[in-house]
Amino acid sequence: MDTEKERPVDQFRARTIFDSSGGLASKYKAFMVGEGSWWSLIKYELIITCFGWLPGALGLFLRSIFYPFIFKKVGKKVIFGRDMSIRSPHKITIGDRVFIDDGVLLDAKGMTNQGIRIGNDVYIGQGTILQAKNGDIVLEDESNIGYYATLSSTTLLRIGFHTFIGPYCLIMSGGEHDYLAEDMGVGKTLPLEIGSECWIAAKVIVLQNCHIGNHSVIGANSLVNTPIPPDSIALGTPARVIKKLPSK
Repeated sequence: MDTEKERPVDQFRARTIFDSSGGLASKYKAFMVGEGSWWSLIKYELIITCFGWLPGALGLFLRSIFYPFIFKKVGKKVIFGRDMSIRSPHKITIGDRVFIDDGVLLDAKGMTNQGIRIGNDVYIGQGTILQAKNGDIVLEDESNIGYYATLSSTTLLRIGFHTFIGPYCLIMSGGEHDYLAEDMGVGKTLPLEIGSECWIAAKVIVLQNCHIGNHSVIGANSLVNTPIPPDSIALGTPARVIKKLPSK
């Protein structure tokens, strides 16, 4: 992993949309569906308005039929919960047998990013936020994201194969502010990778560039502000390795 690679952050924020020229409809289209024709916005609005709120089995069935029309690519047997918030869906790819629970935010906004890629056999819990602020988020196969977790990326955030992220976690690539700057603006923006077969327990915070190696466990309520090597158990604020696991 390249822990030193740094790239400029594109200042793509909500305020830049409202500072730009154009009418409210154009700004809304840019914010919700990104680039694309007006037909893209109409299709998005019709599908979300008609089917996004529907409860029960009928809602699940209708969303499984119609939601794939607004995303870049959707695999087989994907379940979409109700009341999802979806932004820039043309930058979101979803694999096979994915379960996305109620109230999830999938936000792939950006001007130069690839967006969000969700692998096969992935579960995303209720109320979870996947927010790509001109960055990329990759959830590899069989990853499991607990309820009300937040995954935020201004560069690259990757969650490895068969890794479990507990509820109420905050996982960030980028997100640093320069506290010495007059406007407390964006500081360094560095990637974050969490390896395969990891378990990140509830209410853990993982900061940018603090990569976690394969087959590691992070205890609940920990703050990870330095990299964690593979095959480790770490906990605390800040998190420190307390035990090594047998290598897989």
